[in-house]
Amino acid sequence: MRIILADDHPIYRSGLCQILYELFPDSVVDEAGDAASFFAQLDRLPKPDLIICDLVFPGFDYMQDLKTVRQRFSLCPIITVSMINDPMEIDHIMALGMNGFISKAVSSQDVVQAIGNIMQGQVEVCFSEDILSHETFHKTRLPLEELTPRQVEILKLLRHGLSNKEIARELDLSPFTVRSHVSALMKNLGVSNRAAASAIAASYGLN
Repeated sequence: MRIILADDHPIYRSGLCQILYELFPDSVVDEAGDAASFFAQLDRLPKPDLIICDLVFPGFDYMQDLKTVRQRFSLCPIITVSMINDPMEIDHIMALGMNGFISKAVSSQDVVQAIGNIMQGQVEVCFSEDILSHETFHKTRLPLEELTPRQVEILKLLRHGLSNKEIARELDLSPFTVRSHVSALMKNLGVSNRAAASAIAASYGLN
């Protein structure tokens, strides 16, 4: 098992490495302290089985770069770690297609539990000493079966951060048609913005 850990704080990185080796004794953890070394690790083989990434470190623009990483490694679990503790901002981060968010303020026991759950296929948000799974993150979500096949397609693409124009190209539709589909989808989901819709896509486990 190959893990890439990107964080510019050596002490935190060392502690997290210890947790990872305890969780996955046969793993190899490749560390990166800046964006250049992080992307160099991503280019190496074998492909990573898990990516853990801080949000703020030299040369890294998490809103753009996490989207790129998700598109390159569509099936690899990606966990973000940060001191951010704002639910709205965490929602935006999860909407980029992340499998989990872990606050740096939580206990090592919570970190272990969150990583374990994520590697078992759950979507986890862990902050303020609380772990919120995909079952509690969106308590009132619609059953997936109530969405049309086209809406499910668009929801998947929203999770990957695609714009209306990019979705139109992907599905060979006009931007106007996509805009109508997105509007209807948000109405059905009961949300008012793309970030919230994307977070719900993550809670469905859509890839």
